[in-house]
Amino acid sequence: MRKEQIFIRAILYAFLAGAVFQDLTRDKIYNLWILPGLATGLIMSATKGAASLGNAFLAVLIAFLVLLPVYLLKGIAAGDVKLIMATASFLSFQELYSCILYSFLVAGAISLLIIIFKKNKHKTIHFAVPVMAGAMIAIGGFV
Repeated sequence: MRKEQIFIRAILYAFLAGAVFQDLTRDKIYNLWILPGLATGLIMSATKGAASLGNAFLAVLIAFLVLLPVYLLKGIAAGDVKLIMATASFLSFQELYSCILYSFLVAGAISLLIIIFKKNKHKTIHFAVPVMAGAMIAIGGFV
């Protein structure tokens, strides 16, 4: 793996770790965290050329369009949609689709564990955790 790819992954993981921290401690992911993450992903794409920047914008739009119905059905919160949109600016289309799929699979597994082991069945899931896990699975872990 090239140094550039390692650097991009490190930035993405730092961004997602901050979102997880906010989600777990404040039950919310603030726009003051999301917007710089989105801008960073777009700027990093722009350094690779106009085509890469266009793909990043398209990935963000696709993430929005795919997740809008889930949001409207109250499946996830607006901050979660924005988090995945910002994450999309760092990913290829294939990685984005995989990230979304794995995020929902991880969220489903967490929900199942809550149903099995918790007395309070109405607990909400901090979706930043599945998003970070989904991104890590989609792009191949830490390395």
